[in-house]
Amino acid sequence: MKWETIASENGYRRMRVEADWSSIADDYEYIVSENEKARVPGFRPGKVPRPVIEQRLQKQILEDLSQRVAKRLLREALRDADVEPMGPVELTDISCSKKKPFQFTVSFLTMPDIELPDLGSLAMRDDSSDPRDIISQRLLELVSFNIPAELVRAEFGSDDSDRGKESAEWKAAVDRVRLMLILKRIARQEGIEVTEADMERRIREKAIEFGLTPHALGAELEEGGGMERLKDMLLAESTLDYLVEKISVS
Repeated sequence: MKWETIASENGYRRMRVEADWSSIADDYEYIVSENEKARVPGFRPGKVPRPVIEQRLQKQILEDLSQRVAKRLLREALRDADVEPMGPVELTDISCSKKKPFQFTVSFLTMPDIELPDLGSLAMRDDSSDPRDIISQRLLELVSFNIPAELVRAEFGSDDSDRGKESAEWKAAVDRVRLMLILKRIARQEGIEVTEADMERRIREKAIEFGLTPHALGAELEEGGGMERLKDMLLAESTLDYLVEKISVS
């Protein structure tokens, strides 16, 4: 896998990522094997010749391949470049063809320089308040930096026309975004990560709560960009739990 920065200005960065076919061939084989039981007219399920599967389902196979490998390559490229997105990333110009290099462009806002306080300075007083709330408030008091308006608008979805930047709703959204970014930076500093197993576990729990199958809920999250939001939420929870354990109560 290789990458290059093709634009970097005003806090935005665009990178072009490329991987040789040999590095994703196993992913292609896995996806083809997953489609071996597909229903194809004229053949019994499970008895469809591989060339027929590849010919009839090539578009879907390549779409699945793109989704599968783009996430992995994106993580690798960001790690190699030692850069962290501030918010959602956008993938464009995806090129995926059998036995050819896989390519895509990723665009994102880069994480600002966040000067973290000494975590020991967050020591809590022993009272009835939720320690997570106390730590969150202390972090917001101690760490200040500018938040791009587009990240705040994303908190409201598409309907933010009646929310001025001086409104209570806007200011609360700024605090939520700022806290999430602070916790992300702490997580990176302390080596806290969210694993695929963590994601799958929470999806299973929420699927039971909503009366859905884990697969159906996962598909909904993928379509709406919910996977990244879920990952951010789990990372925030894990980081706050870590801070609660680390910080002494006085």
